Amino acid sequence: MTTRERIIDTALELFNASGTRAVTTNHIAAAMGISPGNLYYHFRNKEAIIRAIFARMHEVGTREYLAINAERGPGTAATMAETFVMIQRFNWRYRFFKRELTALVMADPLLGEQFVASHRANLAMVDAALERSITQGFLVPLAEPARRLLAEQVWMMTLFWLNYLEIGGEEVNDETLQRGIDHLQLLLGNYLTDAAKQALANS
Repeated sequence: MTTRERIIDTALELFNASGTRAVTTNHIAAAMGISPGNLYYHFRNKEAIIRAIFARMHEVGTREYLAINAERGPGTAATMAETFVMIQRFNWRYRFFKRELTALVMADPLLGEQFVASHRANLAMVDAALERSITQGFLVPLAEPARRLLAEQVWMMTLFWLNYLEIGGEEVNDETLQRGIDHLQLLLGNYLTDAAKQALANS
């Protein structure tokens, strides 16, 4: 593992434990046992480290999403459920970012640009998944504006379910993750075709 990767890993651990405001670059360097100068060789400031963490988040998250689609098949109920759980566990790995999302992207315009690009790409993937579900006869036909609204609902819930649990004082565990899946299935259940309902009932 390179020094740069170790800096990212160490910063992630400290940010998750204490939040970004309480952690300085000196704290990160000390936790690694390297000099601040060595850290600054790779990152000029804490904001650059946070941007690098987010770049990793986008890369890893996209790779894991595509892997699920390749294994389960795009647009299926199993794919949607597994993707939801994957994203929640993924969000927990990077929980400092979800907890501080608004403040971080508003404080750093470069990070804000990264996040907006990632957000739009992820929303487009959700919309494409719904479109495939319609094409495959899993969901009823929807006009494009309605489909995009549904995509936004699915993505908002997927993106912020972890926040909802934490601010409500609930633990993130298999039971609360399953409840999130139940919410998602309830939402999508309004748009299932009769054939899809029958297939799910027989599964």
